[in-house]
Amino acid sequence: MTLVVSTCQTDLIGTVKNLVQNETVTEVAPSLESQLPGLAELWAQTSGDPRICIAVLDGPVDLTHPSLRDAALTQVNIDEITDSGGPAKSDHGTHVASVIFGSHDGPVKGIAPKCRGLIVPIFRYGANGALEPCTQERLAKAIRVAARFGANVINISGGQFSSRGEASPELQAAIAECGEDVLIVAAAGNNGCDCLHVPGALPSVLAVGAM
Repeated sequence: MTLVVSTCQTDLIGTVKNLVQNETVTEVAPSLESQLPGLAELWAQTSGDPRICIAVLDGPVDLTHPSLRDAALTQVNIDEITDSGGPAKSDHGTHVASVIFGSHDGPVKGIAPKCRGLIVPIFRYGANGALEPCTQERLAKAIRVAARFGANVINISGGQFSSRGEASPELQAAIAECGEDVLIVAAAGNNGCDCLHVPGALPSVLAVGAM
């Protein structure tokens, strides 16, 4: 489902799918190879390289999940204070991390399990235990943190509808600072509409849809 907590102009709409309960993730895993043509051939050549760092900007990740037990993951907290309530992990963040970094002898065979991972939670839990949206300014901060920690690829699991496809000056600046050294990948949205989704609509960002 799509979580829309605020209609503030600078809020990001987080995509939240409850797919990573331990009993559910094994049902998703067998279909990954069939959903991604060429994945088996890719794995025959490489399962990733530890010199490559992929940052996941999403909700908090369950680093103890069996899919991630062998993953080389570092979680960075961009907040000065911890969340005021709710669990310390999210299903969607754990799902995305598992699809990328999941061990091939675990419940989810990740696309690039030998790459290093940088987990940068951008969606926080509020006092009521629900995930809150992320402002473009907070996203800009997370992008800068990911780049500073050496990310080669930054995956952003969220976006905001925009009539013109324009981001805030702060977000535009953070993306521009990455230059050609960092590939930024962002969600195109779940609605299948003829509409623009920021930051995915920005020229230097690779927009992707769901599997």
